[in-house]
Amino acid sequence: MAFVIAFLYAVTVAALTARRATRQHGEPLNQLGYEVRGLVAVRAGLGLVFYGMLGVWLFRAESPHWARIPEPPLLRWGAVGLLVPALAFFTWSFRSLGSNYRGGVGLYAGHELVTRGAYRWVRHPIYVAFVAVMFLVLLVSANWVLGMAGLTLVASIAAARIPTEERELRERFDTAWEKYSARTGLLLPRAGRG
Repeated sequence: MAFVIAFLYAVTVAALTARRATRQHGEPLNQLGYEVRGLVAVRAGLGLVFYGMLGVWLFRAESPHWARIPEPPLLRWGAVGLLVPALAFFTWSFRSLGSNYRGGVGLYAGHELVTRGAYRWVRHPIYVAFVAVMFLVLLVSANWVLGMAGLTLVASIAAARIPTEERELRERFDTAWEKYSARTGLLLPRAGRG
């Protein structure tokens, strides 16, 4: 149940942010039209595995024996507890990006370089939050197929998109981007950052 609530919450945060971005920029939010080449197929394949196993996990009350991870209940409950700060970071990241959220790669004509909120510390906090949430899904579900499909899905999206996003931001914001990226870590805060 905790995972269902977390999942619905995350989808709602992303959808509301996307709606605000669409209203602000007057462009429809077409994720597939702004996606890294080849990533759509990866997303589809891993998504089928993830959502298929999610359905099995939700409606069977327990994972099939071959997909179960033997883990102590305390670890699962600890992961449930960690979903709260992970989702708080997820929300903070989306709110920090605000109407600059694209849902894929690419910049709006009026796109701004966001350096506040979660973006003050790392350049790609939404990906960090997605990976953290999916790692916790692996622990909460105690289902290696569900967890690894979700974790691989979000990690592959991050790995495919980040180089393109970095290049586009560097091209658009030039010196401001160089200064920002020099003081901010890619996925983790920079040590000794002042």
